[in-house]
Amino acid sequence: MTTWKTGELGKFITLKRGYDLPQQKRKNGGVPIFSSSGISGTHDTAMVKAPGVITGRYGTIGQVFMADEDFWPLNTTLYVEDFHGNNPRFIYYFLKTLGWEKFTSASAVPGINRNTVHKETICLPDIATQDKIASVLTTLDDKIEINEKINDNLAV
Repeated sequence: MTTWKTGELGKFITLKRGYDLPQQKRKNGGVPIFSSSGISGTHDTAMVKAPGVITGRYGTIGQVFMADEDFWPLNTTLYVEDFHGNNPRFIYYFLKTLGWEKFTSASAVPGINRNTVHKETICLPDIATQDKIASVLTTLDDKIEINEKINDNLAV
């Protein structure tokens, strides 16, 4: 039987602001750098161990990214610092459904305060159910990626 728990998002995961890394301080390397709109370059040093889930904090809001290798989240992002025992891939899919727009401040450049997000009431299933859901969704994403590659090859 599946057990679901309800509580504030901050009880289930801890979000943290990314790190500054000016363009002139970036060194050529294989570590992906995540901005609010996804991978925006590489660096020779990681700030966070994988797996990672990242979303935009300023600028692009609402996109959620999964990092399967160590990475550098820029200061325009929030990343999951602690999954509190939850399945990282499930959290990735869950955060894609969160409706980030409701957390944005009314300013020229949209922004999100992690403390506000942490207070959002959510409901999550037990870890066994998270694992099953994440597995099915990952399989579907993998199939979509394969189909997109096939379509790209057919278009050539």
